[in-house]
Amino acid sequence: MIERRRETEMPRRAPRARRMLRVAARFTALSMLLAAGTVWTIQHRRSLEAPKLMTLPVSVVEPMKPTEEAFRIGQFLGRYTQDRGVAFRVADALVHEGHKQNISPELLVGVLLTEDPELNLTARSHVGARGLMQVMPFHGGKWGCGSNDLYDIDSNICHGVKILKQAIANAPNMRLALLRYNGCVRGRNTRDCHKYDDKVLRHLDKTQEALRVLRIPDGE
Repeated sequence: MIERRRETEMPRRAPRARRMLRVAARFTALSMLLAAGTVWTIQHRRSLEAPKLMTLPVSVVEPMKPTEEAFRIGQFLGRYTQDRGVAFRVADALVHEGHKQNISPELLVGVLLTEDPELNLTARSHVGARGLMQVMPFHGGKWGCGSNDLYDIDSNICHGVKILKQAIANAPNMRLALLRYNGCVRGRNTRDCHKYDDKVLRHLDKTQEALRVLRIPDGE
């Protein structure tokens, strides 16, 4: 994020020096991320297109700083609930767990909106899945999330992201991983469950499109 140039009486060389430091810092960060296998786009800061992401093994796309990313995602999720506090708490949890588990937060938004498009913290499906990420009760307390309360925002998202992480680890590509997260193996229990990954894809694409145009207020 480009900082606004402040008016000072410092020598004219000071802004240039600061710019050089920022460039050096970004170069160092880029080198470290590339070494770790992370995909970055510096000039346009654009994420991988949704269709490409879905056919890859897990790819991490982190074009923004976590605080900026969480703010933008919170703004976007605010379209789905009247409680903006909930929207930003959910965004913080998604970004935190996404970076922690090496999964794109944008993909997590796609999964969450497929599971619970109204951001209903107490949502419960006909088979008993609970909360934002629709986690089955038998998972509660088994993933090191500090709580087994699946109606708690942080706990539910922690459980959901770790379950998805395991699905990704055991699947050859993202589409199959998403189907496994949904429990759609043979499609016998849930009608049309094989369309689940397409729903996630649509939400992912919508999320990426919105985040490209959302702006951070000056001073954030």
